[in-house]
Amino acid sequence: MEKKLKSIYKFELIILLLVIILFFIQDDIYKYLLSIIGFGILLFVSTLVYKKKKDTNFFRGSASRIVFAIIVFYFLAIYLLGLLLGFNKTLFSTIPSKWLQGLIPITIITIITEKLRFILIKNNVTEKKGIYGITILMMLFNILLVTNFVRLTEPYLIFVLICTIVMPTIAQELLSTHMVINYGFIPTIEYKLIMNLYIYILPIFPNLGDYIYSAINIVIPFTIYIVLKKYIKPDEDIRKEKQKLTGLNLSFITIPVIIFLTIIIILVSGISRYKMIAIASNSMVPIYERGDAIIYEKLDVKDIEEGDIIVFEKNKILVAHRVIKIKDDLTKRYFYTKGDANNTADNSIVSEEEVQGAVRRVVKYIGYPTVWINELFRR
Repeated sequence: MEKKLKSIYKFELIILLLVIILFFIQDDIYKYLLSIIGFGILLFVSTLVYKKKKDTNFFRGSASRIVFAIIVFYFLAIYLLGLLLGFNKTLFSTIPSKWLQGLIPITIITIITEKLRFILIKNNVTEKKGIYGITILMMLFNILLVTNFVRLTEPYLIFVLICTIVMPTIAQELLSTHMVINYGFIPTIEYKLIMNLYIYILPIFPNLGDYIYSAINIVIPFTIYIVLKKYIKPDEDIRKEKQKLTGLNLSFITIPVIIFLTIIIILVSGISRYKMIAIASNSMVPIYERGDAIIYEKLDVKDIEEGDIIVFEKNKILVAHRVIKIKDDLTKRYFYTKGDANNTADNSIVSEEEVQGAVRRVVKYIGYPTVWINELFRR
């Protein structure tokens, strides 16, 4: 193994150790501090080990303009959508003290890590394993930087984490490596700073819901990739050489999309512990309403308590109402239920055989296609 290649893996090993340490640190301040110090030292050492690499990519200016244009279009589209769905306050307006605590550290960390990625990749551009290793480590680092695993006390929270943080981060890091290889690190820093810092700068943000927001954040990197490939075409010889050396093509960008769709299919099919169903009535307003979707957990009826919202089957129709009373006899458990928006309790008592599970999560609006299709077939 070449000396240079050995040093690449040494850098990756140190990054892995930093990631492991971050896993056990729950305080954001200490996470940021360790990240800045650790990656700052790595960046300094990398400039001594390798020849100083300047970002002189001819296409970086064009790539930066395209990235900026797509992001502007993204914000314009979602804020117009926010006029229909409403807005939420961001950290800028709700917790002013978080503004400097998050804005400055994340800016520094982004610049340091992307510069380090650039140096390591440019000095390892002929080695696929090295590039993949750096990309995976950056994924793990950025996931741990914004995640507190100790607070994941419920299984459904892990699912929410995967959808809202893990999958978008994977897409973002794949795009970052692609742009560093082909267009330099300037467009990458521009993209990541805007997408990661808006919450500290903008006072309000559209209320799209966790899952729609995560889907958009998977689609945006994919869109940037497609547009860059379409409108920035290096000389044929250079393009072929980069494809041969790196092997980073469209399939790696589509992996997050495929995984995300797979998760949705698993939820809808009900083959896992959790299942997603659409709501066709307004009996539980304001908790959820027609057109929303709920994720319920299959569990033992003994774990259900008064006040829980359960999903049960009546006349081959799934209903999700709140438990207002529980009655036990020698052999079975029975549940009295009521819709929050209804004036009276449900006419029939729910037996334990009819219970499908307990509601764990509400996903706004995404149940409308299912409701419309069902109504169409009824007609």
